Amino acid sequence: MYSVHQHWDPLKKCIVGKTYQPEFYSFIKDPKTRNIFEKLSEETEEDYQTLISLLKNKFNVDIFRPEFPSDLNELFIDGKWVQPPTAPRDYFLMIGEKFWVPEIPNSSHAWNLFYKNNKHIDWPWFDREIDFINSMSKSLVDPFIEEFKKFQIFDQKHLNAKLNFYTHVFDDIKDQGNEIVYTDLDFVNGCFVSRLGENLIFGTQTYYDNKAEILEKVNNSFPEYSNKVVKLEGHGDSNYCPVAPGLIISLSDIDTYKETFPGWEVVYLPDSEFENTKKFEASMRKNKGRWFLPNFEKVPGLVETVDYYFNDWLGQVSETVFDLNILVVDPKNIIVSSYNDQVADACNRYGIEMHVSPFRHKYFWDAGIHCVTNDLNRVGKKQKFL
Repeated sequence: MYSVHQHWDPLKKCIVGKTYQPEFYSFIKDPKTRNIFEKLSEETEEDYQTLISLLKNKFNVDIFRPEFPSDLNELFIDGKWVQPPTAPRDYFLMIGEKFWVPEIPNSSHAWNLFYKNNKHIDWPWFDREIDFINSMSKSLVDPFIEEFKKFQIFDQKHLNAKLNFYTHVFDDIKDQGNEIVYTDLDFVNGCFVSRLGENLIFGTQTYYDNKAEILEKVNNSFPEYSNKVVKLEGHGDSNYCPVAPGLIISLSDIDTYKETFPGWEVVYLPDSEFENTKKFEASMRKNKGRWFLPNFEKVPGLVETVDYYFNDWLGQVSETVFDLNILVVDPKNIIVSSYNDQVADACNRYGIEMHVSPFRHKYFWDAGIHCVTNDLNRVGKKQKFL
């Protein structure tokens, strides 16, 4: 039977993501634009293979890959291509010996994406649907929310298709004797939950989330654990990483961990400098820092192609600090997508070796090494750390 009790226990079984093959992009008529996406596909798979080789050959980890349907047209749903399974961390999580799968899309992400793509230029930003409803005139609210409801149906269809990439994985998990638990808690996935033995740490999705309400929900679903909720805004694995007992790598603007992780050392990394870095000037100017591909600004029509076909695939890379998106392989080894002096120095103090497995297009996929993997089985028994 598979199990994961602590995410620093020795990794034995893991999913590594996959993207569409170069020929998928044959529908793009402009050859220069098509070539960029073909190269994106080739280099992304090359980097997956580098990571797979490291996991297999150095750490003896068994690997699962997502699988595409034989007819890719099944993935063209309501006029949009389903996002490829580049980041399996987003959709499910092994907690103890139970495999948890949210049946509904992430509601905060759905509203954020819809509002970002459909707001009028003179409208203020609203983090929550309820704030929009309470602040705007009824004549604007009613038709907008009606369209949002349609988007939620679209979003559900796409989630169902994304989960189908892992049907063979689910079958294998059931064959091991593990229970698969389908839940309406949209945040019970590898992005928001840290597994530390007897403790589960859940991150909030927005500034406005009620920690007490979340805690009540998770206590009902996970009564055998001591549960805590930390205030975050977005994916937990883009905000902090408990690398080892006693050590956390975190963003500098996250609240103190004195109550949640008493006595632990916290190494704070600076916020992303994406918007102030010369390399990304064109991204900030042409797509507000949502994504980046090398030399994309030199190809006329490429931004429009992304906006039309792939807009639902994207995050906001200008806000992401990939150096703390860390895959812990075992108590003495971690994998990251790029070298960071602060992370390396902190790990050295704890006897942990940092391995770099480049993910060249993290600034398009908005994903680091933790995102593009999902651990199914680790060797270890549930322990107490907090």
